[in-house]
Amino acid sequence: MSDKTELEILEEQKVELINDLAATVTVMEEMWRYHPDNPSKVDIVKEYNTLLQIQKDIEKEIQDLGI
Repeated sequence: MSDKTELEILEEQKVELINDLAATVTVMEEMWRYHPDNPSKVDIVKEYNTLLQIQKDIEKEIQDLGI
């Protein structure tokens, strides 16, 4: 049985909202890296191809372990 006060419930809601806000800002910052209005934007096609190569390299290393 929970005996939380109204203040405790509100504080928990505030913490959850702050965490949601932080997560949203993190995603927004990552998206800004690729946004057309960002003068220093990352070339998403190039970045994706780099990640594909990293994926292939890791998969090969796993396969080479032989276990």
